[in-house]
Amino acid sequence: MRASILAITILPVLAAAPACGGEGESDPSCAEEPCLAPPESGLQLTSTRRTIDPGEDRELCEAVRLPGGPDQEYDVNHFELAMTRGSHHLIVAAIQPGSETEAGVRDRDVVDCVGPTGFGEDIDIVTGAQLPYYDEAYPDGVGKVYRGGQYLVLDYHYFNATDVPIDARVAINLHTTGAASIEKVMSLLAFANLDIETPAGETRSFPTDCRADDDVMVYKLMRHTHRWGTDFPVEYAGGARDGELIYTSASYEDPDFIFEEPVRVAAGEGFRFTCSYDNTTSEALRFGVKATDEMCILFGLVFSPTGREVPNQICVVGGD
Repeated sequence: MRASILAITILPVLAAAPACGGEGESDPSCAEEPCLAPPESGLQLTSTRRTIDPGEDRELCEAVRLPGGPDQEYDVNHFELAMTRGSHHLIVAAIQPGSETEAGVRDRDVVDCVGPTGFGEDIDIVTGAQLPYYDEAYPDGVGKVYRGGQYLVLDYHYFNATDVPIDARVAINLHTTGAASIEKVMSLLAFANLDIETPAGETRSFPTDCRADDDVMVYKLMRHTHRWGTDFPVEYAGGARDGELIYTSASYEDPDFIFEEPVRVAAGEGFRFTCSYDNTTSEALRFGVKATDEMCILFGLVFSPTGREVPNQICVVGGD
């Protein structure tokens, strides 16, 4: 259950505003949206262009091979992601080098998928976008390390609510730092509640309490619901700060909270959050991966307080 939730529900959200680089810097030489300017140091990856027909809800996974060989190291501490209009989410994952999944994939392979494990289970989540433009920068000395020849998976999900075809295309910038500048590897926190059924025309709230398995430094928290989600308060759970409110997200379009300084959360401590919904549809809302479903997830970016790496912190409530 933990593996499937991590693979399927990492940062998919409804986002239908225009892209063209979103709030990021546009590339004046770009001939095809999204027009995201390449990084000064690093590299840009783009998906192939796909047509999404009216009413079509489609999720695709595309394998993209990083330039160079194993001796080429990419120390990345800043990501930018951009999508064309009609996007539901963009998830970026890395296929583990030397794995069975890597052996079965080729550059620019594209498959229909549900979550970034479309090519196999041997993947690590890199980042994900909730909106047409997303910017994610890490503290000094914290980041992710990749090698030339390694495959990244671009998982892009589109829902065409218009009466004309739309183009699905995404871009990602990997901003790199100096060689061997990454002292700590960023990991993921994903706390999810699967039991969120909300009847048609009604409102419901679902409090959730999840704890970390390891000591972690928490850099950022990210609320995740779809468009029927309303207020989303987050507070500490356990320890001396138990019950202390951290922030309240009023909208799925404004999900992020960055701590002024990363905070230490000990093993056995965590976060308490409440997902609330106003179901204005004629059908019950349930946890699911489609644009017409809902979700209840608190994501976070974490790193080890003492070592170089710490496992992803995963908590799944319900769904049995």
